[in-house]
Amino acid sequence: MGERWVLRRNPSPAFLQKVPDIPPLVAKVLYARKFDTPSAARAFLLGREALGDPFALPDMAPAVACVQEAIARQERIAVYGDFDVDGITATALLVSALEHLGAQVTPYIPDRFEEGYGLNTGALEALRREGVGLVITVDCGIRSPDEARYAREIGLDLIITDHHTPPAELPAALAVINPKREDSAYPFGELAGVGVAYRFAQALFSALPGHSPDDVEEWLDLVALGTVADVVPLLGENRSLVRAGLERIRQGMRPGLSALMDAAGVEALTLGGQGIAFRLAPRLNATGRLEHALLSYRLLTARSLQEALSLATTLNDLNQERQRLLEAQVMEAEAHIDPAEPFFFVEGEIYHEGIVGLVASRLVEGHYRPAFVMRRGPEWTRGSARSVQDFHITRALDACADLLIRYGGHAQAAGFTLLSRDIAPFRERLRAYCAQHLKKEHLERARYVDAIIGLEELDAEGVYGLRALEPFGAGNPEPALAAVGVEVISVRPFGAEGQHVRLIVRQGDRYAEAVAFRQRSFLDVLRLGARVDLIFSPEIRVWQGQETLQLVLSAARPASR
Repeated sequence: MGERWVLRRNPSPAFLQKVPDIPPLVAKVLYARKFDTPSAARAFLLGREALGDPFALPDMAPAVACVQEAIARQERIAVYGDFDVDGITATALLVSALEHLGAQVTPYIPDRFEEGYGLNTGALEALRREGVGLVITVDCGIRSPDEARYAREIGLDLIITDHHTPPAELPAALAVINPKREDSAYPFGELAGVGVAYRFAQALFSALPGHSPDDVEEWLDLVALGTVADVVPLLGENRSLVRAGLERIRQGMRPGLSALMDAAGVEALTLGGQGIAFRLAPRLNATGRLEHALLSYRLLTARSLQEALSLATTLNDLNQERQRLLEAQVMEAEAHIDPAEPFFFVEGEIYHEGIVGLVASRLVEGHYRPAFVMRRGPEWTRGSARSVQDFHITRALDACADLLIRYGGHAQAAGFTLLSRDIAPFRERLRAYCAQHLKKEHLERARYVDAIIGLEELDAEGVYGLRALEPFGAGNPEPALAAVGVEVISVRPFGAEGQHVRLIVRQGDRYAEAVAFRQRSFLDVLRLGARVDLIFSPEIRVWQGQETLQLVLSAARPASR
């Protein structure tokens, strides 16, 4: 696996002189990320980008009118979501909003193992028998044309709200709200599913007498959870929504979130995007992966702390089980791949349907190859795909559409279902597609560096100032700084299995402590007395009242100069 280090942009002395109010370290990172005018830099630090008009989203007006009529007739409405955090939070948000407006509404989240992802005709038929007249999807439905036709046949009105890549022909629903539609006039196309649901709720509240779109802000905590968890870019509207949502989370007003943070050992006042991504989201996702996502829905909509605490304990236990299972199945998958292959194709009866996506992610992380991981059943096979940065995985599945019963996703991640008898032709079709479209340069991991600095440039003002760039996540990663030609003064592994590395480095007269988590392989480079180049994010550790600078390493190599 090749790897190259890429400096985003050389800092501009002229720009740095124009922003004396911004710490130089922060200014260099902003400039590297093309916030390269004083106004753009300061606007990003404020993080208050105005949201577009929700009625600029395609089909918003007819969707709002349809819901108004359903509420007026007291027609039963079902909100049909997905079983990941984005879908669960979108379901909780829209159900709560509709209840607030006086609607008769019920949530429906399919069972991953019995029904699979997205709309299915069995669920639609059951909802119709129960008296539901209108189904509103959240975070799914854009690739369900057959199910949309079936809904019409059985007399169900259908509104689709989704954010996944639309097909060439949209499903025949009453309304299809998706910011990625080619005819969309909405200014921001990267909303998560919960972000689309939030804009739908705002449109409903603005159209119905006695309500205000500002009332919807009480659900911004759910928007923050789903947006970060779904790995959409934390820029533009997404960043504004997540920042506002984090403020609501810190107020501790939702019993379920308070209980979940307690179970995860997370402090509400210091919670950021990384805390959601690595501490809260895995616990919320664990229910849909191992049991049923309605457990997480019930937690997020719990009205009492007592109810929430019990559910949070269940989620915590399921997450621990998920971690154990994942480690075992990653080892199994690693034993059946050839690192020389341009993509990985892993299938078998032993793989757990709930974590095939996580296994694929770990394969991509470790080898930087697109990965397709599947659980093969007697008749059906369900799988997940994860990709490298410049290879659009859903387009690869488009090339196999006639072999797939259902599929959908984004550039970097997708899910799919096929008949088990079609596994071999599916693999050959992917092989042919990758031979044509997956280039050698796609398989070379790029490490992007915001600034090359000397260790003497790291001061408390600059390191603390970098926090103003939060929340960090997709599209807005933690600042990556590089120091070149530093000397390793001491080095040692630590952790139960020696999987982490701690060291002290020196550059000139400046010393710094550094740590590399889950990077024991760095010991091949980080030898005592060696001169090395490092990529790191700086942080200030506080221990017993003492502040210490620490470099959290993401890459290391022998010194280039």
